[in-house]
Amino acid sequence: MRSYEGVFILDPDLGSEVSKNTVAQIQELVTKNGGRVDGLQEWGRRRLAYKIKKKQDGHYILLHFQLDPLQAKKMEQTLRLNDQLLKFLLVRKDRA
Repeated sequence: MRSYEGVFILDPDLGSEVSKNTVAQIQELVTKNGGRVDGLQEWGRRRLAYKIKKKQDGHYILLHFQLDPLQAKKMEQTLRLNDQLLKFLLVRKDRA
């Protein structure tokens, strides 16, 4: 398994309950694919550098997790279909 860091920008118009459910779905996606969630940070609502899907703001989430590389590809494909996410980025962390 490899260590990954994921940044997710959620639609700011979602209610707090829907946002929490979306974050829980992302964490569940990691664990269902045999991974492990190491940490979660909610950065809150922030101004975007440019409009995404006609939105000026986004709710930022940072997730640290471990996952098999093949499962990470599948996770990316699943995340692309999620309408509640404005953008996301998964980055493999190097060993220090």
